[in-house]
Amino acid sequence: MLEPSLKQKLDLGNITLDNFLEEFDRVEVERLLYTLSSLYDIGEEITSNEAPDIKSSMERLLHMTKGTIACTKAAVLIYAKYKYALQSVAVRGMDGNFYLRLDPKEISLWAEAKHPLTLDEIAEKLPAFYKTHADNLRQIGVNLLVPLIVKGNLVGCMLIGDKLNKELYKATDLILLSMIARQVSIDIYKFILMDDLKQTSDKLRKQKAELVEANMGVQKMSEISMRFISILDENKLFHAILDEMLASTSASKGVILKVDHAQDSLSVMCCKNTEPFAQRNLLPYRSYEALAKTIESGEPHICMLEEGRIWQVEARYALFVPIQNKQIGEDSYVSYILAVFDKEKRGGGYLTFNERDEAILVSFANYASILIENVRNYELATKDSMTHLYVRRFFDQRLIDQIDKSGQFNKVFSLLIMDIDHFKNVNDTWGHPVGDQVIKLVAATIQRNIRTEIDIPARYGGEEFTILMPEADSEKAMMVAERIRSAVEKTDVSHLISGRNITVSIGVAMFPAHGTQPKTLMEAADIALYRSKGAGRNRVTLSEDA
Repeated sequence: MLEPSLKQKLDLGNITLDNFLEEFDRVEVERLLYTLSSLYDIGEEITSNEAPDIKSSMERLLHMTKGTIACTKAAVLIYAKYKYALQSVAVRGMDGNFYLRLDPKEISLWAEAKHPLTLDEIAEKLPAFYKTHADNLRQIGVNLLVPLIVKGNLVGCMLIGDKLNKELYKATDLILLSMIARQVSIDIYKFILMDDLKQTSDKLRKQKAELVEANMGVQKMSEISMRFISILDENKLFHAILDEMLASTSASKGVILKVDHAQDSLSVMCCKNTEPFAQRNLLPYRSYEALAKTIESGEPHICMLEEGRIWQVEARYALFVPIQNKQIGEDSYVSYILAVFDKEKRGGGYLTFNERDEAILVSFANYASILIENVRNYELATKDSMTHLYVRRFFDQRLIDQIDKSGQFNKVFSLLIMDIDHFKNVNDTWGHPVGDQVIKLVAATIQRNIRTEIDIPARYGGEEFTILMPEADSEKAMMVAERIRSAVEKTDVSHLISGRNITVSIGVAMFPAHGTQPKTLMEAADIALYRSKGAGRNRVTLSEDA
């Protein structure tokens, strides 16, 4: 059963960052991270084997699901489309196997389910299924049914029993359950494609995505999957996608664009072999017919550029392929455009693109939408929504990991703790919205003055920040700390407050000289921070000087 408030409040098809964080407190983020990690392992198992064992993988998934949402029983069923039936592939806590026949006229209704369904909701949304199977589902103790949908098609469902101790399902349970269902839908779909590949190449040629696997081979697709699934940085991901696009189609140049439907414009996520685009520049697209059709219809288009140019891209031929939003319960819309230009011809010159090129990018776009969502989920779990720095729990774990690694290899690293000076006065005098803007400015200054992809900055408290600097000694850390302090002091905040600058006080500690445990190292840096404040603020202090 669900908490009474969820029947009116929760719409799993419209999860936003704000309502996500409202439902997930700091303790339950651990459940989220465990879920994401387990889903990655199971997805890797499916894609890395040419002959995946779907039963074993789904049994592992059910074990993880029972632990994650604390349910008493669960089952995964795969849809046999030629039999119009759901057949069990893995069952935990329930007796026997399942073979649930479906009404062919009702198949399309399954894809409209926006969240896990209670038996009462099944009666309303899937009346034929409910009439046939309600008594059996009640008898075996099914509490929730979760349709598994990929690209608008039914691939199976999950059956979920009561929670342990007969507790009610909470919003966070349903969010996690929907995340699990989304990934298991994808895993089942991949398994079906691989299984079809073994049985007959004719079936592969009926779908564009299957054609790509037939041409490139399962091993190649698995290699791409393994290489991309571990990328959790958005910028890196888009550049990797673009490189694969160009290599797969022999295109000479390419761009990935984000669609802004509200402003009828596009923004460039990354580009290659083109003239540079202005950062955050909004590009109109209505005057380019093929591109406009791609965005409006969600269908790919091959075209010739009559003027030989589109924005900063000089080209004769273009292929536009959409990446569509795939979140459960949301209407599908085009969120990104993959654009490649001028296919290179052997011996020189360029060719127009063909159906095979289109099929390759369509298949890749479908996979890219999954990768982008993985990055989004990772960001939700690890990044502070206001500053885009890491959250405290993530930082604490990385500190533990860094101590273990540095101790093992006899390396040093440094830790910085900083605090915005007189921040309470900012809030009291100019209000919390201005205070939030000050926090954002300081966070942005930190990001600009540290080593990208090496140092680990975090928002540790309200106006307190920490930075982990692997393999940086105290001298290097002091230089970086002073650079940040100076940059913050010089930041123009006249548009926010008047009569003063914003400053920070910073404390620095180094492993192992100032501590060999997380607590002692944090305390050493914190003492140095308070020494900076006691000496007049707006300064940097090293722990050994404290």
